[in-house]
Amino acid sequence: MEIFISDIYLLLYGLWMPHSILSKGGNSMLSTRPGEKLSVDLSWKSSATSCDVDLFLIMVDEVGQVASNEAVVFYNQPRYLGGAVEYLDGNSVPVGIQEHSATIFLSQLPEDVHRISIAASLDSTDEVLGRLTDLRLLVRSPSGVSFEVPASGLLDENVAVMGEIYRRDGGWKIRSVSQGWTGGLESFLGEHGVTLGGEPQPASVSAMPTANTHRLEDLHDLEHRIREKEAVLRDLESAIVETREIKLLQELGLYEFAHPLDNAIKYKDRLDLLRAEVKETAKERGVTGAANWAVNGSLQDGARMVREQCRLMLRAYNAEADNCIRTVRSHNLEPTISRLTRAKESIQKLGRSMAIQITDGYHELRLAEIRLTADYHLKVSEEREAQRTLREELREQEKVERELRKAREKFQKERDQYQAALQIAINSGDASAIETMQSRLDQAELNLRDIENREANARAGYVYVISNLGAFGDQIVKIGMTRRLEPTERIRELSGAGVPFLYDVHVLFFSDDAAGLEAQLHREFEDRRVNRVNLRREFFYATPHEVREAVRRIVGATTLEFREEADASEFRRSMSMSKGE
Repeated sequence: MEIFISDIYLLLYGLWMPHSILSKGGNSMLSTRPGEKLSVDLSWKSSATSCDVDLFLIMVDEVGQVASNEAVVFYNQPRYLGGAVEYLDGNSVPVGIQEHSATIFLSQLPEDVHRISIAASLDSTDEVLGRLTDLRLLVRSPSGVSFEVPASGLLDENVAVMGEIYRRDGGWKIRSVSQGWTGGLESFLGEHGVTLGGEPQPASVSAMPTANTHRLEDLHDLEHRIREKEAVLRDLESAIVETREIKLLQELGLYEFAHPLDNAIKYKDRLDLLRAEVKETAKERGVTGAANWAVNGSLQDGARMVREQCRLMLRAYNAEADNCIRTVRSHNLEPTISRLTRAKESIQKLGRSMAIQITDGYHELRLAEIRLTADYHLKVSEEREAQRTLREELREQEKVERELRKAREKFQKERDQYQAALQIAINSGDASAIETMQSRLDQAELNLRDIENREANARAGYVYVISNLGAFGDQIVKIGMTRRLEPTERIRELSGAGVPFLYDVHVLFFSDDAAGLEAQLHREFEDRRVNRVNLRREFFYATPHEVREAVRRIVGATTLEFREEADASEFRRSMSMSKGE
C-alpha cells in the first residue's frame, strides 16, 4: 500500500485555505480585488512517473489565438508584460508532491486577452497523463475562495488544458476543462497560433473576431452546462441504484433501525464495518436452498419458489436478530445468543424439504453484532457506576472537609476564650482559676492539633465493620473506613433508604493509617467478595467472628471492643410482630 502522507498534505492544504472543487465542465465567478494576485499551482504525486510535468499559461484572444509568442509563459519564458503573469520555479514538497507554480495579476492584463488557458505538458512523448496520480490545479486568491480543479478523463494524452480563466460580464470566471491533446506540445501550441522558433501564424479569416464571437462563447458555456446536467443525471442514477439496494435489503428483513451503537463514537466505526459486511453477505450468502427443486416439472418455477422461501426465512431470521440486538445486555448475552441460534435451527427444520438454512458465516456476523452491542452496554454500565461512585466519594470528602473546618473553628474559638480567661485570672491572682483555665487551654490546643493532623493526614480515620442481619443475613459484613469526626453519622447514612433495617456496628476504631488497615482487611477476605466487578462495593461473605480474628491479627490489639452478636433490634422486633400476627 502506498504511503498516504501526500493525501494528508492535500487535506491540510484544503483546510488551511477553504476551496471549492470544480468537476469537469464546472465554472464559477472569481472574486478578486483590483491589484490582487492569483496563485496557480499545478501538482501531482511525485511517485506516479519519473517524467516531469511542465506548466504552461497561454493568454489568448476571443477566438483562442495568441497575439505573439510572448503570450506563452513557462519555465523558459517565465514573465509576461513585466510580471502580469509569472512562472515560479518548480519545487518538491517534502510530503511527496511535485508542484509548478505561477502568479497572475488579472488587472494588469490588456483588454485583448480574453482567456488564460492553463495547461500541463509532459516533457517526454513516451509518457501519458493518464499515468499521473492526483494531477490537479489549485487557483487561489488572498481574499476570495480558492478553486481546486482535478484532472478528469485523461488517458493517453501528453498535453492537456486543465482549466481556463476567462472574461465574462465585466469580471473573470474559472472553468474546469481537462481537454487533452495526443499530438504533443508543438501541435497544442500551434492550435493557439504559437510557432516554435518563429513568429506566430496569423489567424485565419474564420478565426478572426466576428459579430458571432459572443455566440461562440455562449455555445461553449452551453456545452459546459450540458456536461453539468449529465453529471447531475449520473448522480441521480446512482441514487436510484442505491434505493433499489435498500429495497432489496428491506425485502430480506434488514432495516436501518435506531441501533444502540449509532451514537457511541468508540463503537461507531466497528459497527459500520460490521453492518456493511452483514448487508453484503445477506444479499448473496445469507441463506441457501435446494438447487434442483422442481414445480410441475419446471426447474425454473422451482428455483423461483426456493428463492422466495429463502427470502422469507431470511426475513424472519433478521427480525429475530434485530430484536436480540435491541434487548441484549451484558447480563443476558448468553441467553440472547442461544435465542438467535435456536431461531437459526428452527428455520433449518422448517426449510428441510427445500434444504433451506441460514449460512454459518452470516449467523456469526449477526452474533458478532450482538456481542459488540452487549460489550457497549457493559462499558456504559461500568462508566455510569464509576461516575456515581466518584460523585459519592466527592460528596463524602466535602462532608469531611466541612466537619474538620467547623471543628477547627470551634477549637480555635475555645482556645482564644481560654487564653483571655487565663489572662484575667493571672491579672486577678486567682490561683485556682489560673489552674483551671490553663488545663482547659491545654485541652483546646490539643484538640486543635488533632484536627490539624487529621486535615494533613488523609489516611487517618475510623475503620468499621458492620452488618445488616435483616437485609443480608448473618454471613455478610461490610468493611470500610470514614474520615468523619463523627463516624456514626456515616454509618447512619449507609442505613438510609437503600436497606430495610439499620446497620449494626461490630467494631469501630481510629487509626492514623485507616486506609491501609482497610486495604489489609479487604485483601484478607479478597476471595470472599460479594461483588467481584465493582471493588468499591465493600461487602464480603464472612461472619463477624472471622472478621474479629482478622482484625486482632492485623491490628495486634487486644483491647478493641468487638461485638460478634448483631443487635438487629428492628429486624428482631419485626420478626416477633410477624409471628404474633
